[in-house]
Amino acid sequence: MGDGRYPVSLYLAVRAIRRGNRGTLALTILIIALVVVLMNFLSMIIGGVVMIYNQQMIDYQYGHVTIEPKEKELYIENSDGLVRSLTRIPGVTGVSAHLSTGATITNSKNGKFQTKSLTAFDPGDETTVTRYHLRIMEGDFLSKGDTGQILIGSLLAGNEDEAEDKVPSLGGVRVGDMVSVAYGNGEVKSYRVKGIFETEGVLIDSSAFITRREMDSVMPTEDRATEILVRGTSAADAGRLKYAIMNYGVEEKVRTWNEKGKGILGDAIASFSLLNTIMTFVCLVVASVVVFIVTFINIINRRKQIGILKAIGIRRQAIVGSYLLQVLFLCSCGVIAGILILNGIAMVLTVFPLRFPMGYITPVIDYSGILLSIVLLFAVSLVSGYIPAWRVANEEILNAMRG
Repeated sequence: MGDGRYPVSLYLAVRAIRRGNRGTLALTILIIALVVVLMNFLSMIIGGVVMIYNQQMIDYQYGHVTIEPKEKELYIENSDGLVRSLTRIPGVTGVSAHLSTGATITNSKNGKFQTKSLTAFDPGDETTVTRYHLRIMEGDFLSKGDTGQILIGSLLAGNEDEAEDKVPSLGGVRVGDMVSVAYGNGEVKSYRVKGIFETEGVLIDSSAFITRREMDSVMPTEDRATEILVRGTSAADAGRLKYAIMNYGVEEKVRTWNEKGKGILGDAIASFSLLNTIMTFVCLVVASVVVFIVTFINIINRRKQIGILKAIGIRRQAIVGSYLLQVLFLCSCGVIAGILILNGIAMVLTVFPLRFPMGYITPVIDYSGILLSIVLLFAVSLVSGYIPAWRVANEEILNAMRG
């Protein structure tokens, strides 16, 4: 700063902004603000999708930790004893053993059928791990002593009009209706639909459940499980809970909810991330073009003044610096406006969430992603502003003064 270059640049920048066209200034700031919004809006929605998908996995499919049979084995043997042991581990708040088998479920009214995985559990244990009992839309949840009754998802129940179904269904089953279940061992039993649940998850709402007592009466599955779900204190603590279970001497496969679900989720997020990257690149191109055009027009209109400034001894670096400061001012105002708009959108979508196939999505702002987009925006804007400023500042004085 000893040569006075920076104060001169600041003075020239402030003077140019004050005397510039207010409408053009406001429009440029608005465009940059919209660029910030577009660069981060999709990632905000992705964050909401990830959050609800993760919560559905925990609440309805995997718990915080899932225990599966050993390699090359179909069942977890002595599952009742293992469940009792797991409840004694510090940090475990609920344990539920599941036994799943393939079955064909048929609507007794219209003959429509679906082949599904039928799962049996102890209803008392299940309420400590999953949230099915809180999502009953019609009828009641299963009770421990229930026999001859079944709990099914809303998508499996379906509608009488097939056009209204999202997936193949039983064609409009309601509470109190009878369905028949054909098991893999050849036995066929009739069940009364006790309740219908709805979680908004497509795979989840196509499920069917009976009590463990009922399953044991049909098949020789007593004291066996195909999986055991464990719930801990929080999703973030699942990793610690997994190793606590393994250290407790459990020899079966132990996986966290994140390990179980990251395959499907990872593919979806990869696709969304590619779209987000493309959108970010396009937005940066738009921002750089806007800044370049605004700076170029501004410089063209002031070529004579630039020539005069050079003639009276103002250094080229100071002139270029003044235009870079103007670019920084425009970007700073645009970024602030963009962040305010983003937060406004997030607040509106929190009050009025978007309806997605897996449920209502509440956006999640990724502030680290916003910071990266801001850094990239400033970088491309400074380059776009520097190019025309440097070219004109390096013109001969007489050529600049001629305009």
